[in-house]
Amino acid sequence: MKTKKSAVILTSALLMLFIPYSFNNAISDTGRSGPDVLLIDAMKVFQELERPGVMFPHDLHTKELENRGNDCSVCHLSEDGNLVMKFARLKDIDKEVTLDIYHGKCITCHEESYEANLSTGPVECGECHVVEPKLTASQKLPSFDASLHYRHIKAGKDACDNCHHGYNEETQQKIYTKGEEESCRTCHGPETENEVVSYRLAAHQACVNCHQNTADSGPIACSGCHDAAELDKIEVVENPPRLDRNQPDSTFLKSFANMDTLMMDAVPFNHRVHENSVSSCRTCHHENLDKCEKCHSLTGKKEGNFITLPQAMHDEKSQHGCVACHAQELQEQNCRGCHVLVVNEFGRDTQDCKNCHSVSLELISSLKNDQGEVDIARIEAKAARETRTILKDVPEKIDIGTISEEYEAVFFPHRSIIDALMKGIEGNRLAKHFHQGDNIVCASCHHNSSDELLKPPNCSSCHLTSGGKEAVNIPGLKEAYHQQCFRCHDAMSIKEPASTDCIGCHEQK
Repeated sequence: MKTKKSAVILTSALLMLFIPYSFNNAISDTGRSGPDVLLIDAMKVFQELERPGVMFPHDLHTKELENRGNDCSVCHLSEDGNLVMKFARLKDIDKEVTLDIYHGKCITCHEESYEANLSTGPVECGECHVVEPKLTASQKLPSFDASLHYRHIKAGKDACDNCHHGYNEETQQKIYTKGEEESCRTCHGPETENEVVSYRLAAHQACVNCHQNTADSGPIACSGCHDAAELDKIEVVENPPRLDRNQPDSTFLKSFANMDTLMMDAVPFNHRVHENSVSSCRTCHHENLDKCEKCHSLTGKKEGNFITLPQAMHDEKSQHGCVACHAQELQEQNCRGCHVLVVNEFGRDTQDCKNCHSVSLELISSLKNDQGEVDIARIEAKAARETRTILKDVPEKIDIGTISEEYEAVFFPHRSIIDALMKGIEGNRLAKHFHQGDNIVCASCHHNSSDELLKPPNCSSCHLTSGGKEAVNIPGLKEAYHQQCFRCHDAMSIKEPASTDCIGCHEQK
């Protein structure tokens, strides 16, 4: 009888571990997506995961601890006065220890909470390690742009060493050198390697501890930095002061220190103007703030993944190159009307290389000072070309009636359209630079014609009227007119006239 009684008690105890907790004391947090949902997969540093990682609602746990009068120290240890982001340990020791830490602390806490009739979570393996979890992460990465950077500089009273540091290999100590600040990503990569923690861990370690230890500081909860609605609430400083890292106001984009070895004319680059046009230095620079040619040469280097300088600058899909960035600007509504039309046979916008490669070696040599240095300010002034704001001999209206049969001729408001295009260019510094030269705005309609011609050829010179034998890949005159007009109207969201409304342009005969 004694043995049977013990067996009954043991069986009852085991069953209790597998009976789902009642709704009253279970944390109801299923079937949602949030910025605080973290994937716990710490065991992958030791081996391939045997079970799926655990989707962990972080903010839900911190709120529950706060309600009980506890804080982050329940789950995180501290070192040198700072909270360590790893769960209940300072570093990963080995597989068994790490596994015991997670299972021991998590399950124990859940069981104790259940006994105290408090809100709690699961204790069964399959309730945490779920193949198709109902919880999903939806973090938005905050942009540490010039505005947010300036706010941190102001709050830290210009103490850049609060965040920026280097590392001395000999002393194995963090160091700070004024004027040599780098992006955090210079050293901290996507994964922890050789005792250098990942960027994600380094950022949370630095930001969370600073926010916790500084009165009236930034957010601590995950949602404060990773929720889209919360990020939209962050105050934006208009025109923040320039970040000083001994960068030049202007420079040349080149591959070699010796300018005489360049095969094309040099590209003068106004660094200060571009700083005001981007959100942060990393818009152009990568993990560090070195000069482009340090990693990208004419032949390619290992440091730059053997991407040459011309490839880096002209790659239309690059996140950091010149051509790709300028191409994004062409998607603006005021630009698209022309640039959906100005496409060459390779499918790219036609561009004059001299718009960028504008400084000859002879000009550089003539403007060197007594020390042999080039005054780039004089280069810019000498090389600049004025945007033509008044186009002569442009007719007010054009009678397009060459192919009128069913409809009257179209009176095309030629001058007013040119004036509208020129007005849009004048208000855009980038557009002014790339629309230098005689009648370049005319090229959107009068394609394959020299931009130096004051009187471009008639459309019918290339596009034949109906009845003639059309050249290969050249549309007839009627198709050419309709294609040019409506592609421009669609790109610029001009609603009237609609492409199906013939009498919007033509009066019927």
